[in-house]
Amino acid sequence: MLKIGILYSESKFTPWRENIDTETLISLYRALPKNAVGTIIHMTEPNKDMADLLKRYNLIINVCYGFDSYNQADIATWLDDNNIAHLSSGGVQQQKAQDKLWVEQLLLESGLFVPVSLQHTNNLHHNLYISKPRFGGCHRGIEIFTAEEVQFHFQKCSAENKLIQPYLIGREFSIAIIPNEDGTQYEALPPLEVIPFPKRDIYLAGHSHGKTRKNFFPNIDSVMLNSLCDAAVSAHNALDLKFMSRVDIRWVDNTPYILDVNTMPNLHPRKSMLPGLLKVHKIGLTTLLKRSITMATNATPLLSVH
Repeated sequence: MLKIGILYSESKFTPWRENIDTETLISLYRALPKNAVGTIIHMTEPNKDMADLLKRYNLIINVCYGFDSYNQADIATWLDDNNIAHLSSGGVQQQKAQDKLWVEQLLLESGLFVPVSLQHTNNLHHNLYISKPRFGGCHRGIEIFTAEEVQFHFQKCSAENKLIQPYLIGREFSIAIIPNEDGTQYEALPPLEVIPFPKRDIYLAGHSHGKTRKNFFPNIDSVMLNSLCDAAVSAHNALDLKFMSRVDIRWVDNTPYILDVNTMPNLHPRKSMLPGLLKVHKIGLTTLLKRSITMATNATPLLSVH
């Protein structure tokens, strides 16, 4: 019988007030496979006492999106440094992925399409541009302005360590990446589409720039589906992520442009995208956990209790 700990911190203790509540924890606990016994563990401080507690478990389901001044990448790094096996991407990978410019350059080197950040304001080829913090959450601190305004904003954004990229007008999709059935590699679930409501060109997932809704069964053909899914899996693998991620893509001129890679998707059973995709495609959270445990076991055959 596997001993599994579900590590979390309440939203008020996380740097960005992530959407973690009792409903998330209960859904994870109930989804544990039959060969596992689970315990819900509240993060109090990433210190030796907490590490010693977690080492009593074979595996940790990590839904700790930070604690106090520690962000989710810091927590993953701490787990790694203490040799605690967990079902989230490694700390090094998450730390690197927080740098949007590094991600942009890596994806370009991998042959993927991304909106390319401006290095100067000569020869602007788009009508709209978007600025975002180089580090931090993808939908925080975002501004959208016209090409005529770029010159005014460029120096200020550079000083504030913000990137300026073309704002791409097109359809937006969110794609969940999970382990395949035997836990040997990754697969993409068919995407959901983020649709602005009412219809408009300028929108972001969520409600920071007006309302949007999720369509879990978008109208796309097989060629487009394969292109979206291949791009998402390629981005996941390029960043060397583990277990699960969520990739946001804009479809422009028959080309998938990667906007963001969420290294640790939220798992709220009603409000979050990844659990919604699991549900509509009849995979379910239990299956995801089974596949992830299999993948972890393949990587470390003896998930021993310390």
